[in-house]
Amino acid sequence: MKLEELPLLDIFNSLRQRHGLPLGVDEYLAVLRSLQAGFGIGSRQEVEQLCCLVWAKSEEENRLVRRLFEQMWKHSPAESGNEGKHSIDANETLASEPPSSNEPLPEFETHPSLTPEPVQAVQAVRSSRRDRELKRPRYSLLTEYFPVTKRQMKQSWRYLRRPVREGVPIELDVEATVAKMGHEGILLEPVLMPPRSNRTDLVLMIDQEGSMVPFHELSRQLVETAQGGGRLRQLRVFYFHDYPDKHLYRHPALLDAQSISEVLEEIGERAVVLIVSDGGAARGNFDQERVESTKVWIEQLQQSVHYFAWLNPMPNEYWRRTTAGEIARLLPMFEMSRQGMNAAISVLRGRYVAWERMYSWLL
Repeated sequence: MKLEELPLLDIFNSLRQRHGLPLGVDEYLAVLRSLQAGFGIGSRQEVEQLCCLVWAKSEEENRLVRRLFEQMWKHSPAESGNEGKHSIDANETLASEPPSSNEPLPEFETHPSLTPEPVQAVQAVRSSRRDRELKRPRYSLLTEYFPVTKRQMKQSWRYLRRPVREGVPIELDVEATVAKMGHEGILLEPVLMPPRSNRTDLVLMIDQEGSMVPFHELSRQLVETAQGGGRLRQLRVFYFHDYPDKHLYRHPALLDAQSISEVLEEIGERAVVLIVSDGGAARGNFDQERVESTKVWIEQLQQSVHYFAWLNPMPNEYWRRTTAGEIARLLPMFEMSRQGMNAAISVLRGRYVAWERMYSWLL
């Protein structure tokens, strides 16, 4: 069986839709990219091990993935002679023992034109209404996250400015020059002033793993556009899972820890903080412990910085009666849309935004 003929999307969809595994687009693409890079293509066992490593989080899930692969090998044309497409269900009874998973696959080869089917994978993740773990808006593109695109992100970041005059005086101060000339009666030399520069220090605090896995691409886009188009004086990025519990991390894999108190002391009160998290809205449940822990964290921010806001990748109608809905009463939270991002940046600039009026159900 050639690599491009593997029905991995069928297995992926079965794990999500039939068996409720909280898998996102990133996990699906991770397997495809690993296969393209040459990992897991030596034998059937290697393919199974790769998928178990990425998709299974427990021994039970590991056995489930392997059962699905057993059915795939059983129904593959090379084994059954049946060229038709078979659905995969781990609840089916296997009619016979599958071929040995250690059997080499000489015909199992990489293919340069392998298509990872990202659009189909995204649609599979976002269209499953029965799966409350990753209940998602029906956006259909991976590279451009709607309803806010990379270009719109860059445009929004440009409004995050706090101009301050500093440095060598090189610009003409017209008013001061006119006043000086009126006072002295003659213009001996003009009055100069330092140029304006953006003194904004932005701190991004981004939720990782869990229900945020499908939004990792969005997080990367936010960081990239802030770096490339934000024109900021300084950008710092930290990561956490659900809520910071004493530490933040400099690496998206939650590595290189630093205490929250140290981070807040380093960034200073002039910095502005933008939090990116679904706040539990993707799961659709309510977690009082998470609300209380997040409240403690928000109070720390209030004591350290003047302006901060929250961007939620889930539409606001999904926040109601969830953890996110309660957190949204603690600070300005906006959905990830062009309007929401612009409103969040207005808050970071110190401009009044009545976010409750944007989402009337908060009142």
